[in-house]
Amino acid sequence: MDSVSPVLTENEVAAEQVIALDQPEYLPIIVCRVTYQDKDGNPDAVGTVTRFRFTDEERALVAKGADLILSQPHHGPLMPIGIQFAMPERYPDVR
Repeated sequence: MDSVSPVLTENEVAAEQVIALDQPEYLPIIVCRVTYQDKDGNPDAVGTVTRFRFTDEERALVAKGADLILSQPHHGPLMPIGIQFAMPERYPDVR
């Protein structure tokens, strides 16, 4: 699985950054920090969005029923993780 850009669309590429680029113990990932709004449109929380593209071998494993396991290193309270699907160059599907 490879971390890919654009994370969302070309419009947000300027806001992307690479995390763990010079940390050989980790795989570098491309992230886009986003601000979520509350129901009134006010800034409410900041999140990090990343996009991964599966290799053909990984796609075959998923087609055979393999699960995707995500791990989240953290320093402090455990934060929730969201999983979504999006076609290349498209925003994630909202369900």
